[in-house]
Amino acid sequence: MAALSAGARTGYGQTEFPQTLNWGSGLIDIPAAWVSPVTGDFALDWAARSLRTTPAIPSYHRSLAGTAALQVALFGRAELGMSLLSSDFEHGLYGQALLFNEDDFRGRPAGLLPSVAVGMRNVGPYSHIDRLGLGYQQALGPGRASAPVIVPDASHRSFSTANTLYGVATKSFSLADLRPTWPDVGVSLTLGYGDGLFSNHGTLPTRTYAADATGGLFYGVKADVRPSPNTVVALMAENNAWDFNAGAYVGYRGLRAGLAMTELGAGSPRFAPSVPTSALYRYSKLDFTIGWQSNLFAIVHGDVLRNRVATLRRQQALLLAEIGQRQERIVELQGEIHRYEAQNLLELEERRAQAETQLRTETDALHRLEERLRRVEAETAGMAPADPSATPRPTPAAPPAPPTPSPASPPAGRTP
Repeated sequence: MAALSAGARTGYGQTEFPQTLNWGSGLIDIPAAWVSPVTGDFALDWAARSLRTTPAIPSYHRSLAGTAALQVALFGRAELGMSLLSSDFEHGLYGQALLFNEDDFRGRPAGLLPSVAVGMRNVGPYSHIDRLGLGYQQALGPGRASAPVIVPDASHRSFSTANTLYGVATKSFSLADLRPTWPDVGVSLTLGYGDGLFSNHGTLPTRTYAADATGGLFYGVKADVRPSPNTVVALMAENNAWDFNAGAYVGYRGLRAGLAMTELGAGSPRFAPSVPTSALYRYSKLDFTIGWQSNLFAIVHGDVLRNRVATLRRQQALLLAEIGQRQERIVELQGEIHRYEAQNLLELEERRAQAETQLRTETDALHRLEERLRRVEAETAGMAPADPSATPRPTPAAPPAPPTPSPASPPAGRTP
């Protein structure tokens, strides 16, 4: 991821998911809460899985099991598709409805919530299909001249996986959204639960059928980078409610190719003659996919492609407008902070001026008191007698009478 993201600063685009091995959009095998956003978008995919052949199960004599799938998106909220699971035309319909799309609420408080979808897999008459898309074989019909018929094989007669129902939530974001210095790598986290194909294994023991069964809970993570505007490289890891899978895919202008290792927890092939189904399960498998995505209306008219460009341009304009609003808000907040700082400075200046005024008042009062003190001291010094010991101490009962000055020789000052 670090090596791929080194040159991937062209900008993280809208989240997209490839086709799963058998059933619609998602990661390797699990669905994701995502639908192609334009009506008429379709995906055509072919996947192959390596199987270990053994004479113990003659019906599975090929070492490569292939699956083809075709799906179409409607109104940006639903997808419908069909999977062809073998050359005998075992097939199943599937569909998914997007209840909550996180892309509609980006930049709002609700944008923190994940996308949520509900869907169904294996809608049709082939109710004994297992998680690998296997379960049926050809058998001779009644009568010598009758054509072969498709019937469940002995290992899958107890399976019941028709109309598998599931719910799933997916949260997508870019690492650069969390911290601007981080690389622009898209990350998607998926969590869901389902019955049927996610939890049913007939009468087979759980440990025979899968190594890490969860009872229907599935989860996964996808990380992708965009070396160029038309190229996406993704790494994926998941638990499909049965075992752990890991893989990667590359997409370029609607063309996709992927490679995955599934059932990593099962280890290397180990065939137990007493358990023939161990030839199908309980070992890691190599899977690869190739696919093509485009738009039906764009192929016929080209109008939808122009509308999609216009939609993207409107999204670009909305993003630019939101960026401008946020920039204005930042400037407004900065101005408000500056006003608060100025108010604080003005308040401090007013307090300083008030303190200076009080200081001058107190200083002037001090000076006046000091001046009065000097006058009092000077006056006291001028009125003091030459011989303080000869001055009689006045008593409260009979204070001494002040002497009367002589007219012939006026005194220099008054004497008590």
